[in-house]
Amino acid sequence: AAKGATALIIYNTSSIADGLKFEPKAKPELVKIPVLYVTAEIKKKYLYDETATQDIKLKVDIGDKTRLGHNVIGYVDNGAANTIIVGAHYDHLGYGEDHNSLFTGTTLQIHNGAANTIIVGAHYDHLGYGEDHNSLFTGSTPQIHNGADDNASGTAALIEMSKLLKASKFKNNNYLFISFSGEELGLFGSKYFTEHPTINLSNANYMINMDMVGRLSDSTHGLTIGGYGTSPVWGQLLTEKDKFFTIKFDSSGSGPSDHTSFYRKDIPVLFFFTGVHGDYHKPSDDAGKINYNGELQIVKFVYNVVDVANKKGKLPFAKTREAVSMGKSSFKVTLGIMPDYTYSGSGVRVDGVSEGKVAQKVGIKAGDVILQLGDIKFTDVQSYMGALGKFTKGEATKVKVKRGNEELVFDIVF
Repeated sequence: AAKGATALIIYNTSSIADGLKFEPKAKPELVKIPVLYVTAEIKKKYLYDETATQDIKLKVDIGDKTRLGHNVIGYVDNGAANTIIVGAHYDHLGYGEDHNSLFTGTTLQIHNGAANTIIVGAHYDHLGYGEDHNSLFTGSTPQIHNGADDNASGTAALIEMSKLLKASKFKNNNYLFISFSGEELGLFGSKYFTEHPTINLSNANYMINMDMVGRLSDSTHGLTIGGYGTSPVWGQLLTEKDKFFTIKFDSSGSGPSDHTSFYRKDIPVLFFFTGVHGDYHKPSDDAGKINYNGELQIVKFVYNVVDVANKKGKLPFAKTREAVSMGKSSFKVTLGIMPDYTYSGSGVRVDGVSEGKVAQKVGIKAGDVILQLGDIKFTDVQSYMGALGKFTKGEATKVKVKRGNEELVFDIVF
């Protein structure tokens, strides 16, 4: 480029195939001129004479590739006309001062309606044939990933919960049931909903997320409940002592599932999960391995949670520590940020910052784009995780971030 070249064309002179191909999801640093790798067939057809001057016209065009997903939503309205944003009135009758109440008692009573909405969710997308490289299948022939546990189990539980709650006597809240799309690619569906909600999120009471609830162990009955610390009320209502389940609480409001998007909006959450297994993200996660009786017990348990919370009014919210993943973290250090998995630019955009962690201490904020740790540059979340793995606790380094049009460098100690 410095010598005036307008493009660089590379081809393989060896007879051995190298398998190079364009990776549309890669986010390498931009170069000044187009660089093209051509196959042996194209080289033979158009660049047959290496001694002659060739007149080549090139058109290089890399466009955005988009896919459309759909969240599927059901709403049970128990009288909270003030929770719907479009085309609805939010007033009610007060104490009936305007003589439009049908109440026949002699003592004035407030007419509240149901002001709060409980959100119950589960994601319904899975991995297809593993085209997005998020499968753990090591076979050579692509196979369909049905995702019976991940997360047809959660979606089935969601449908059963909608049936039960619609018929229930719990009328102090409205209910919003959401099947999310795009969870496996980075919480796309739930994040989109929280940015474009169909209700006023200030009226959201709490959110229940069911992701992988179909593989309850018949021997241990182990059930993990995340989000325990997102409201002090959960500690009043839930206990590890249960007649059927062996319950393990995780206080964090964040994690690799859709409840995280609601926690980011300061909404209390609960996340129900029966654990990772050997079929996780593999074609072998199929219907024959689901513990249907166990899942029924989980549905009943969640229903009872809604029951006991029914008279608690709007639950207060509390911030919690951050969780790294469903499994054990292999990282010795953490920066203390929640990545925005929907970000398509180069680098890692910060979706949230953990209390008391490194990022917050040095002044990194939500919306910043992290570009570099020490001498290691990265372009996406995956390469950022690789960079983190290079550091040890107590090690000092620098982190480069982009804030708007400004680049900032922070000194940090892990």
